[in-house]
Amino acid sequence: MHQTINERWNRISLRTKITGVTVLMLTLGLLVSGIGTAAMLRSYVEEQTKGKLAAIASGDLMKYFTDEGGDADPGTDLDDLAFRPAEEVFVAVYDEQTGKWAHNWGDRESSELPRLPAMLTPAMVNEKNAGGYQVFPLRDADGNSTFRAVAALMTADRQGTYAPIIIAVSSKATEQLLAVYLTIFLGFGLGVVLIGALLTRMLVTSTFTPLREVERTAAAIADGDFSQRLGGATPNTEVGRLNRSLNTMLNRIDRAFRDRARTIEQMRRFVGDASHELRTPLVSVRGYAELYRMGALQSPEEVAQAMDRIEKEAIRMGGLVEDLLALARLDEAKPLELAEVDLVPLARDAALDAMAANPARTVTVIAPEELDSADAASPAPELEVERRRRRARR
Repeated sequence: MHQTINERWNRISLRTKITGVTVLMLTLGLLVSGIGTAAMLRSYVEEQTKGKLAAIASGDLMKYFTDEGGDADPGTDLDDLAFRPAEEVFVAVYDEQTGKWAHNWGDRESSELPRLPAMLTPAMVNEKNAGGYQVFPLRDADGNSTFRAVAALMTADRQGTYAPIIIAVSSKATEQLLAVYLTIFLGFGLGVVLIGALLTRMLVTSTFTPLREVERTAAAIADGDFSQRLGGATPNTEVGRLNRSLNTMLNRIDRAFRDRARTIEQMRRFVGDASHELRTPLVSVRGYAELYRMGALQSPEEVAQAMDRIEKEAIRMGGLVEDLLALARLDEAKPLELAEVDLVPLARDAALDAMAANPARTVTVIAPEELDSADAASPAPELEVERRRRRARR
């Protein structure tokens, strides 16, 4: 299950992830702020209601009674007084002997009245208000706690008898206010979330446009077009720095491919040159070997000369083979050693090799210093000896 969730998450595009996470965080932030504000507002209203009830209970309660249409004097018996109408404050007085109560909302329907306790005595009031006036909820006819009340004691007659009294106010208006606030908040919050999601999507799409260019360029490079380069992004942004780094990497890769192609071309040219160079000494060695096998080398000097030529050609082939091995090991090119070379011995060796490979041919080597002599056109002594030997053999 965990692996499946990871696979599904990895299949989602980066734009969708960023948009979803942003909208989720925005929604959570709005919910936390809205619910927190509503809770704090409710707490504040509860404290205000508690202070209001405590102020009423500790104040002059006679203002909620009337004596034959006039103000009630303190100390007057409650039995001789009537309730003064009050729209916001509910006042109920208990008769300690009968346990019944009377209230000032007698003109209202029973569905609008709070459910009062069946019994309330001065002892119960003193116990409830230990340490100060304690606010407690009262349910309405539907069973909802829409009233907040406090219990108090007031003088019932001239003998100083105390009568329990309940003072309550309705919290329905406060609940309606909170409900309206939450409705407005949810409406505006939904609009903010939708606008935030749209703006986030647009911003992410515009921001990721250079990344899509990077994707297209990478696809073109994967198809073999190494001339592609990235551009268009601001250099001081993350995408701009990424483009600069990728361009640097592509330049190095392109340079490496060119170096590789040049190295391969050099290797091919070297292999061709080496093959051509190896063919000549091999033909020479083969020619001297055939001469020796046929018995054409009669004297020890001729045999020694042939062996010397074979040794030189073998050394030459060894050098070429070592160069080939060095190239195969991808080493650097062998550095050139510049030095003066006498070409006359090389020319004579080449002439001897040519006559060894083809005895019917006559090869003459003329050195520069022999041009001024009378016999400059005559072949070298060793060439003359070789030619006479071959003529005698024929």
